[in-house]
Amino acid sequence: MRNLLISLSLLLFAIFLRPNLPSASAARSPLVLAFYYAWFDENTWNKDKLPDLPKIAYSSNASEMIAYHILQAKHAGIDAFVASWWGQGNPTDDNFKIVLDQAQQANFKAAVDFDFDPSSPLFKSREGAINALRYLLATHVNHPAYLRVDGKPVIFFYHQTIYSVDDWAIIRAQVDPNHQFIWIAEGIDETYQRVFDGHHLYSIGWAKNVAAELNKWPRRVKKFGAEKYWVATVMPGNDDTRTHRADSYVRERENGNFYRETWDAALSTYPDWVIITSWNEWVEGTMIEPSVTYGDLYLEITREYSAKFKAGLPTPTPTNTPTPKPTATLTPTRTPTLAPTARFIATPTLALNAFDATDGIRASISVSGTLRVRAAPSTNAAILGRLRDGQSVILFARDDASKWIQIAYPDAANRAWVSADFVKADANALPVANENAPAPTAIATAIPESPPTPTAITIPESPPAPAILSYPPYIPSAAPFKFILPP
Repeated sequence: MRNLLISLSLLLFAIFLRPNLPSASAARSPLVLAFYYAWFDENTWNKDKLPDLPKIAYSSNASEMIAYHILQAKHAGIDAFVASWWGQGNPTDDNFKIVLDQAQQANFKAAVDFDFDPSSPLFKSREGAINALRYLLATHVNHPAYLRVDGKPVIFFYHQTIYSVDDWAIIRAQVDPNHQFIWIAEGIDETYQRVFDGHHLYSIGWAKNVAAELNKWPRRVKKFGAEKYWVATVMPGNDDTRTHRADSYVRERENGNFYRETWDAALSTYPDWVIITSWNEWVEGTMIEPSVTYGDLYLEITREYSAKFKAGLPTPTPTNTPTPKPTATLTPTRTPTLAPTARFIATPTLALNAFDATDGIRASISVSGTLRVRAAPSTNAAILGRLRDGQSVILFARDDASKWIQIAYPDAANRAWVSADFVKADANALPVANENAPAPTAIATAIPESPPTPTAITIPESPPAPAILSYPPYIPSAAPFKFILPP
C-alpha cells in the first residue's frame, strides 16, 4: 500500500510540475490551407486596379481553371482551399460547387469561409445567418470533397464579430447544438472561443513583429480548452491601397522574404494548422498564385515550408523543470483542490482622456487589422491615428452620404473621422456633422505595431525567374461570365 501511495504522490507531483508543451495538437495531422476567392471574371484583370496580374487571366466559373489551381496547390503542399462564401444565390455559392467537384477528382479538399464582410448585403440579421448556415450544413458539407477533420466538417468564419458572443451561442444552439462541426473564428477577440472551436487571424501583415504577435495567440486560444484549434496565418504581403478603403496599407513582399518570415513565425507557435492569406485575393495584394511579377516563386516557398511543417516540428525543450526527489517516508495526505483564479482577458482600449459621453453614442470598432482615424471625411485627409478591432469610441455625427462617422478623438474636445463600414452602429441614426466642431488634433503617441504608411508599388520590368513546377500547361476553354466584384 505504501508503495502505491508513493507512486501516486510522484504522479501528482509530476503532473503539477510538467512543462506547458503542445498536447492536443501533437496528435493532430498538420494541415496547410489557403483562402480562395471565386468571384473574378475577365474584366477583373486591370493593372490600374490590382498590384499585380496573374500569369493566366481567368474567370472563376471556369471548371478547368479551378482544376488547374488545385493541381498547382497540391504541388505546393496545400491540402485544401477555404473559399469565401456569400451565401445561397450568390455567384460564390455556384462557383464553390465547381470547386468541390474539381477537388473530388483531384483528391483535394475545400471548405467554406463564411464571409460577414461589412460591405456584404447578406447575413444582416441573426436569422439570416441561421438560415444560411442551415443551407450550408444541408448541402455543401455533405460533398465528399468537403474538408473534414476527425469526421467533422470544418467551417471558417470571417468577421463573426458582427454578432456578440452571446448571439453566436444562440445561433450555434439552433444549427449545431451537438458541435458536430468545427467552427473556426477570426479576429483579435479570443472570447469567441466560448462558442467556437478554434481561432485564426485573417491578416498578420499589420504587425510590426509578426513572430511576437503570433506567439501571443496559442495560449490565448488554448486557455478556453486544450482541444481548441490554433490556426496560424502566413501571407506574402499586402497592398490594398487601390481600394481606397480607410484602413488600406502596404506590407512589402521583399521578393519572398516577408512570406518566409511569416512562415517561420507561424511554425514557431506550434500550430494545429497553417492557413495562407491568400491563394488569389488579388484586390488586396495577398496572393501566392503565380503572377506576372513573381512567377512561381511563392508556390516554391510554400512547397518548402509545407514540407517542413508536415515532417514534424521539433519538440520544444522545457527549461528549469525541477526533478522530483521522492523520500521513503511519504505520508498520504488529502490532495488539495486547486482554487480557480480570475481570468483576465485583455481588450484593446483607446488612449483617450476621461470625459462625459452623454452627448454621444458609444459603439465599437469592427475591423481586421487597424482602422485609420482621419482629420476629415476623406481617404485623402491626414491620418491622426489608428484603432484596433473591438475598441470603444464615441459617435457624434456623420457626413451627408453616411459613409463617414465623426468620433471623439483623441479626447472629448476634439473630433475626427472613421469609415462607417467598420463601426458597429447605424450611421443614418446620427445627425449630419456640424462644420464648426473643434478641429482634430494629431496625437504624438502612435498605437504600437501599426501598419506602415502605404507606398506606391510598381511591377518591376525584369521579374525574378520563376521556379519550374511539373504541372501541365493550361489551355482555357470555358466561356467567361459576368460578375461584379463585392465592394
